[in-house]
Amino acid sequence: MKNLASYILVLLCCGLAWSQLKTARRCLREKVITFSKQTTEGYVQLHANETMDFSKITVCLRFYTDENLKTIIPFSLFTPTYLTDFTLTYSPLTKQYYLTVHNGKAAFNGLPFNLNQWNSVCATWDASSGLAQMFVNEVPSVKKAIGPKEAFKGEPKIILGQYQTGPSAFNPDYVFTGFISDVHVYKEVLTPLLIKNYMEAKIKFKLGDYISWRNLKHTLAGSVQVEERHHVTFYTKQDVN
Repeated sequence: MKNLASYILVLLCCGLAWSQLKTARRCLREKVITFSKQTTEGYVQLHANETMDFSKITVCLRFYTDENLKTIIPFSLFTPTYLTDFTLTYSPLTKQYYLTVHNGKAAFNGLPFNLNQWNSVCATWDASSGLAQMFVNEVPSVKKAIGPKEAFKGEPKIILGQYQTGPSAFNPDYVFTGFISDVHVYKEVLTPLLIKNYMEAKIKFKLGDYISWRNLKHTLAGSVQVEERHHVTFYTKQDVN
């Protein structure tokens, strides 16, 4: 009986953990993902249809937060080769954006950050040159060399809202709270015009060919929720496509 009770307890615990993970493929147009608690149990994992095997990348997303003290990490990409293979960071204390590629890191100064407003961010990197560039709310940065000039390869673990410290571990000091939307990952360096189209969210912009918000396979964990966009808007004076 004791062994049976232990077995039932294990099943219940596993069932509870499984119930907190919800995997689906959906078009998330007009949707936002809400991160409402300061806990490492809440995150979103994005699932690509293929392994990584490309030498150029662009990551675009929008985030909205009221965090003005803690470092914000809306997007992190882990592979078995590099713990921080591609990570977007913003520090309210230094007022700098950071981009990490293949464990190499660079800081970008003078880019806008709006508290309690939508921030549209795109980051590009090209292995042939090793150069990266960031765009925030249509403001471009200078280009900076980051990391070794190697292609992205392997099975990635792509996480929204947490900083990955291992294949299944997160740093509690970098928990994102707020909204994230319109996440797209491209296997190319987008032109400034295509990035401008994304930033304006006014005309039909190019959708990601590696990760697309319009056809997103994702896993929700913890208290994270997908919600309608009607309670917030990207721009007060522009229509969103």
